[in-house]
Amino acid sequence: MLRLYTSLVLGFATVVLAGPAFAEKPLSKAAKEKAAKKACAMGDFQKGADLLTDLFVDTNDPTYVYNQGRCYQQNNRWEQAISRFHEYLRKAKDLSDSDRAETERQIADCEESLAKAGQVTPQPAVTPTPVVAVPQVGTPAPGVQPAPPEVSSTKTTPTPSDSSQGKGLRMAGIVFAAVGVAAVGTGVGLALKSQSLPTNVYSQSRENERSSLKTWGWVSYGVGAGALATGAILYIVGRPSGQTSSVSFLPAVSPNGASVLLNGRF
Repeated sequence: MLRLYTSLVLGFATVVLAGPAFAEKPLSKAAKEKAAKKACAMGDFQKGADLLTDLFVDTNDPTYVYNQGRCYQQNNRWEQAISRFHEYLRKAKDLSDSDRAETERQIADCEESLAKAGQVTPQPAVTPTPVVAVPQVGTPAPGVQPAPPEVSSTKTTPTPSDSSQGKGLRMAGIVFAAVGVAAVGTGVGLALKSQSLPTNVYSQSRENERSSLKTWGWVSYGVGAGALATGAILYIVGRPSGQTSSVSFLPAVSPNGASVLLNGRF
């Protein structure tokens, strides 16, 4: 019985003394990498960053520094991620151009996300306090009369835009006047042609032609008169201010037709 008790005591002591040794067994490199990846994915970025730090200390491989930046980046810790990426660029001596470009792209993405999140708050600008001048109330000295206020006279001068607009109106008036003259001339020509048709022999087709020529002649007179009136109005409106113009229309009727005479002073 004593021997059995002694064996149990010795076995219990062995288990108690060996327990810490088994508990403190270090993790392998693969186990640490897996644990760090899981911690970063689960949102425990601090544990993941600590495991990656241990791996960097054990191997001196700057890739684990880059992975620290990625761990912080995945958990929206933009400032810490930027710091780790810059540290990776300093540690990695033989870094290829593509790897360097990828790291710089990650830094740019973090800076953009940081700006969007509003974590960088600019210092408010110090605006000077406006100084309000207090008018001094006093009586003027004896014998000194206050100076009368100056009255400034302004003179309105036509601006270049007004001048160009007036020039455009005058040009339009000239064009309309030319169209009116051409239309009146056409009416006169149609009237002359209708009168030149022989009347000694009656023909229905010739009478229809004569009637059509007269009708179109009067239409041409009307179009010409309207164009002349429009041209005169546009020309008058487009004249510079300060100049007077007078225009009158004189109808003229002759045996060969009717016409409109434009009489005026511009």
